[in-house]
Amino acid sequence: MDKKDIYLYIKSIKGISSITIGKIIEEVGSVEEIINLKEKDIYNLKNISLNIKENLVKYISHFNLDEIKEELYKNSIQYICIEDEEYPAKLRNIYNPPSLLFYKGDLSVINNTLNIAMVGSRKPTSYGIDCAERISYELSQRNINIVSGLALGIDAICHKGCLKAKGKTIAVLASSLENITPTQNKPLADEILENGGLLISEYNVGHYVTRGNFPCRNRILSGISDGIIVVEAAKKSGALITADLGLEQGKNIFALPGNIHSEMSRGCHKIIKEGAKLIENIEDVLEEYNNSSFNNKISIEYEIKDLNNEELKIINAIKKQGILQIDEICDNTGMDIKNVNSIINELLLRDLVVEMNNKMYSIN
Repeated sequence: MDKKDIYLYIKSIKGISSITIGKIIEEVGSVEEIINLKEKDIYNLKNISLNIKENLVKYISHFNLDEIKEELYKNSIQYICIEDEEYPAKLRNIYNPPSLLFYKGDLSVINNTLNIAMVGSRKPTSYGIDCAERISYELSQRNINIVSGLALGIDAICHKGCLKAKGKTIAVLASSLENITPTQNKPLADEILENGGLLISEYNVGHYVTRGNFPCRNRILSGISDGIIVVEAAKKSGALITADLGLEQGKNIFALPGNIHSEMSRGCHKIIKEGAKLIENIEDVLEEYNNSSFNNKISIEYEIKDLNNEELKIINAIKKQGILQIDEICDNTGMDIKNVNSIINELLLRDLVVEMNNKMYSIN
């Protein structure tokens, strides 16, 4: 059985979260060992509630994996686990990364270029609508993916602005993928897929949508993004939760200023006071990423004939992931940091890579 099938099998048991799976793996050694646990072993697990242990005992040998996979197949939903090579590298390193991701569309979109999340009110003003559409459109023209949550209001407008610019947009859902929520945005979800974008969720087919799904969804939304723009938000808003999560994950946080008399501006003004970067146009965003490589969707091809094996190894590692920090380059290539630093400096001089904030590098 594939690892991702084992994760699917275990995650289908009631009450088993990604955190719980992580705890059990830490104790037993690997995900494969979980399905081989005897009843006595399950009850001896540490730091696991009795209710979850009882569910493991009750269901671990009774699930029909073929039935679960058939439901996914019928709905054209694919899935990967955290141990798969294709799993988004940016997401793997956040707190409580989802052990399973369900998706429709092109998963490689996540790693192909810069991802900027745009979030905001479900009841935007005309000012917020105009800003969201303009900024998402112009960023997409620079070959930047727009990430949002497919909610009503600012989310939907940002997805549409990206599509209008013929860009790739990523929707992170708080529902399972066969049950698009809100239903009004089902046509938008279809359009995203038709234009080469991506829908992702951590929820399997049939999952019941609760209020708790939304803040959980936001950690994924911020996790796969390189920066977060809050377009318009009240003082208590889910968009601010996303910004807080992004801050914890080391992402750049941006906010649009608004009318001081508008409730929909108070959230943005709050986080600007707390250190978010005030932006008036996309140049204010792009300058944080040394963004010459995203200009007008023109990719500058690099010559590989003059690269030695180590240089080529670094180029290929960055190209595969889209953007990598210096430590991640070391992890992906098995090279020591002194050697990587030396080669990176040479590649920068030759304009083959570009440096962003926090020692992050992308292909030029």
